[in-house]
Formats: sequence, C-alpha cells, structure tokens
Amino acid sequence: MNSRDLVQYYIVNKDINMSKGKTAAQVAHAATLTTLTMMSSDSPFLNRQTDFVEWVQTGMKKIVLKGKAEELEKLEKKGYFSIHDSGLTEIKAGSLTVVALPPMEKHEAKELIGHLTLLKD
Repeated sequence: MNSRDLVQYYIVNKDINMSKGKTAAQVAHAATLTTLTMMSSDSPFLNRQTDFVEWVQTGMKKIVLKGKAEELEKLEKKGYFSIHDSGLTEIKAGSLTVVALPPMEKHEAKELIGHLTLLKD
C-alpha cells in the first residue's frame, strides 16, 4: 500500500476578479502546462518525474487554494508554473492568474503554501 500523499496545488489570484468559468479555464491552463512540462525530457523538474508518474497512477489528487497577488509572485519567482492571461475577455493582459506547484507530498508543500486557504467561491 502506498503511504505517500502526493498532491498538486493550484493557487488562484484572488486580487483579480475572475468569474468561476474564467477561474476554471485558468486552472486548466496550469494543469495542461504542468503536465506537458513534467512529461518533457528537459523539464526543470526532472527530479520530480518519479513523483509525477506516481501521482498520475494514484488518481492525480489536486487542491485549489486562493492567495494574494504578492504570494503568487513569490512562488513564480521560485520557478513554479505560472499562468498570465492574454487579456481577451475579463481581465487585463499579463495578469498573473494561477500558479501551480508540481505534484509533491503534502508535508513538503506545507512550508510553501500551508498558510493559504481553499478556494470555495
């Protein structure tokens, strides 16, 4: 039995006003970018590819959190996956909408994002 609790976290920028549909699309962009990058042989997260494969095989658990723009910017500077909007619909072009972490164990993510809360609305 696998005792590792691998999760992928998505942090949504709550400082910008996005509809539920826009938010869902931005998180989907982050999920797609993460998967394509993690499957690439030149991924900056090559050391995490074993975790990625195990995460896929165990159900791809995801948690969506909310954070302020400054919190997302800090994560982006650390090299995590970031989504900037093209500005075609609801928000200004270039707005940082979502940052995604690669799949990792909950205890590892806690020091990065443990202070954030679930996105519920």
